[in-house]
Amino acid sequence: MEPKVTSAQVGDVRQLVSAARSGDGDAWRELVDRYSGMLRSKCLAYRLNIEDARDVVQTTWMLAVEHLGQLRSDEHLGGWLAAIANRECLKVLRRGSRETASGDLGEVDRPDGHLPTPEREVAKSWLVRVLPDVVGQLSTSHRLLLEILVATPDLPYADVARLTGRPVGSIGPTRSRCLARLRDMLVAREVDGAFLN
Repeated sequence: MEPKVTSAQVGDVRQLVSAARSGDGDAWRELVDRYSGMLRSKCLAYRLNIEDARDVVQTTWMLAVEHLGQLRSDEHLGGWLAAIANRECLKVLRRGSRETASGDLGEVDRPDGHLPTPEREVAKSWLVRVLPDVVGQLSTSHRLLLEILVATPDLPYADVARLTGRPVGSIGPTRSRCLARLRDMLVAREVDGAFLN
């Protein structure tokens, strides 16, 4: 069963946005706490490195502070923030594509000590294109669980349970089932399982 947004939650968001617009620091902190995980997951979807992801999240909040008065419907704050983050992620990617490498590429240190094979790079590129569609085939509750776990990997399961409305004991097994389903769907699309390890 997929979680539904209640009218109380919508009203709560409206109140927080209204208070934040009036300069209430506690309201801003609550909004940051609620939506930063979602913003980090947007950055992960674009495969940004940690520093770029932090910059995007920070820039998104800065722009939100500057332009909160332009938000037409307070209950759509999450979508508005996501749109800002998407735009900022694309700016980072465009900026990165204009940068060129110089010097001897053989001097680049790799943590694993060896260069990737062309086949592995093709598989990674394919996975980046296909994964959002495959994840989109999961139920909303499973997508939410995975987004939270990916965006905040150190979050205790008790907090994940509170955010998702699931029993604490079900988080690990549900996560395992979701990942197994994703793997099966990717393999069904003819990905060599070796590239998924």
